[in-house]
Amino acid sequence: MKRVTAAVDRLLVVVAGLALILGGAFALAWYFEVPFARTMLARFDRDALADFPNQSWWQGVLAATAVVGTVVAIALLIGNLSPRRTGTLQIASDEFLAVRVDLSALARGVASELTTFPEVLSARGRAIDDRGTATLAVTVRTTPHIDIDTFTRIVERRAEFVAQTVEGHPVALRVQVHVDGQGRGSTGSASVASAAVTANTG
Repeated sequence: MKRVTAAVDRLLVVVAGLALILGGAFALAWYFEVPFARTMLARFDRDALADFPNQSWWQGVLAATAVVGTVVAIALLIGNLSPRRTGTLQIASDEFLAVRVDLSALARGVASELTTFPEVLSARGRAIDDRGTATLAVTVRTTPHIDIDTFTRIVERRAEFVAQTVEGHPVALRVQVHVDGQGRGSTGSASVASAAVTANTG
């Protein structure tokens, strides 16, 4: 998720939460006959509100609200559901050329190397944009017998390699380990999230 999308999501949650809290508090105040709430409610002209649909501006405002709401909803859906993939990272450039690193290939390379570790069943890697930070996200599936401490040290060394490769640019390496539960008598093929190792190279 990009930073702008995350910020808009948080803003909408805050606004909606405050609106619900204020609405609920006002409803409770009216129910318990708090004078302030009763006075505020008495000021509303119900006849005027009921006459809104008969006003000349009503249809225009209603149509504009529908269009704006639809556009905002589509934009939020695209921002939240679109793939967070990122492409290449420029690590050097001059007047005539630029040197770029394919982050997706780098993530797949890290995943391929981790598959050689004992008790690792499979690994896959991809490059994503996580709140504005390029991230190599690697998911590893292992048996319950993996030496997680040694594996963590291997991941830390891979993080150092990534840092050297991107020459100090802000790139994170995130490795999530899923332990296969079949060896412990569980049913089905579902895996259990066991540990997550995050090494920031930026």
